[in-house]
Amino acid sequence: MEQDYRNRSSLTPLIKPLMAYMSEEAAVWVAQLLVVHGVELIITRERSSKYADYRPPWRQKGHVITLNANLRPLSFLLIFLHEYAHLLTWVESGPRVRPHGPEWAAAYARLVHGAIRRGYFPEAMHGPLRRAMRQPQVSGCAQPELMEWLRQFEGQEEGWLTLEKLEPGTRFETKAGMIFEKGPKGRTRYRCRRIPGGAYYVIHQSLLVRPLNESTKST
Repeated sequence: MEQDYRNRSSLTPLIKPLMAYMSEEAAVWVAQLLVVHGVELIITRERSSKYADYRPPWRQKGHVITLNANLRPLSFLLIFLHEYAHLLTWVESGPRVRPHGPEWAAAYARLVHGAIRRGYFPEAMHGPLRRAMRQPQVSGCAQPELMEWLRQFEGQEEGWLTLEKLEPGTRFETKAGMIFEKGPKGRTRYRCRRIPGGAYYVIHQSLLVRPLNESTKST
């Protein structure tokens, strides 16, 4: 995990695409992490149900991490580290440990502290990140304090709110252009009905959405 590649030119094919989502210094580190375990990183369009996921090796395929392309730089890096911690847990402890158990929490904390030491997060975020790593939650950005700091540093587009701030029954639009009606909450996700069609999706509480007023609602 801490391996230092002296020949950065060999990482250029990985670093250049990553620089669209994070600083050059962070992109170099992430490229190193990807190479260490032969990870395939897939950047996808926004998914309303999740920001990212990790898939262990299966049927001659190696480790795969997917991330939504619409994540802002600090969120992108933090959520990548969340998923990479799943990879380290699989490598170090095998597939039978709990997905977000103590092994994962320890790996995630190591990675986040490593990013802090390297200066990839603003200094004012160091305190909130260190406090959050004492008891990591299921989502890399789920803790309210972390969400507030990320919004402060990365900004928030006018008219867009996190889903949890909307009243039940509110219709809203995602950045992918899909329209839903907010339903009941589970632990960290809401069961929302798609408009039109009526299919139900589970959507994370911290997804940025745009509430629709009466004149813009679809029926």
